Amino acid sequence: MKQISFVSKMSCAYEYISDARVAELLTWEDVLEAAERALESVSTGDAYQSTRAHLTVGQSFNSVNTMSGYLQDKKYGSLVHLFFNPFRGNRNLDPPLPVVHSEITLVDETTGVSKAMISGNETMRWITPAVSVVATKHLHRKGKETLAILGAGNQGRIHAMAFQRYFNFSKVRVWNRTRSKAENLVNELNQGTNKGVFTTSSTVEDCVSGADVIVTATHSSQTLVKKSWIKAGAHINAIGVSPVNTELDADTYRICKIYSDYKEGAEAELKHIEKLGAKFEGQVGDVISGKISPPKESDTTIFQSLGMAVQYCAICRLIYDKHHFKQ
Repeated sequence: MKQISFVSKMSCAYEYISDARVAELLTWEDVLEAAERALESVSTGDAYQSTRAHLTVGQSFNSVNTMSGYLQDKKYGSLVHLFFNPFRGNRNLDPPLPVVHSEITLVDETTGVSKAMISGNETMRWITPAVSVVATKHLHRKGKETLAILGAGNQGRIHAMAFQRYFNFSKVRVWNRTRSKAENLVNELNQGTNKGVFTTSSTVEDCVSGADVIVTATHSSQTLVKKSWIKAGAHINAIGVSPVNTELDADTYRICKIYSDYKEGAEAELKHIEKLGAKFEGQVGDVISGKISPPKESDTTIFQSLGMAVQYCAICRLIYDKHHFKQ
């Protein structure tokens, strides 16, 4: 009877925290602090995480990607398992669904029992640009007058919002392959302001030329950015990674100081960039912790963002604590 009681207790349903609830709970100030701790943890030895595992679903373009991580930290520590599934046909459904579906399991560190399932779509929308903001803060110490955003999808939109909130650029240019999509985003972002800070660019060259900070947030399978267009001393946030293609040309990678979010992920997924002649300086967390010196103001830099499990540890702990505090 005791064994039955134990099994019954351990198999009870865990709670689900929806995208709507995540959006209700989070603030940029909190998420930026969590992102900074996650990046730093890979340098201080507090991060334990797997690299991304990828499974293609049959002969389709659909895939399942998984990561697990454990972060040791009093405020942001947790154990999580993340999966995100890009299914391209979702956009053609009636009604359409998001192309990427993601959920994160928050696991009790002592028992290994799942205690919450957190919808990953909204969580990813917040933590990805937060990591980019923190990387830019530590890798680019020069003035930030002009921001260039390539891509007007979910990540382009949320990066524009997060970067403007933190850095307050005088000009934010947006380019998208479908110009109307960039125009719609710019109109949305300019609402409630009299400055018209956000503008559209007709070409990639017009968007990035002279920009202090650049964000590449497209799903392009073609190279978009040329070295000759990039201002010396600029900083580039390259969001996501393809196993074969890059949005930046080879010359750009060769002349820049390149940093990743974590070494193991770079070694597993960025071999094709190293083959271009690129050299990785280290992890952003090593700059935050003081293990390596920050780049010089004259250096042109790239943050090659992969996404890592411990950034989801930090934000999921934040969400879980806030969810229970604000019940």
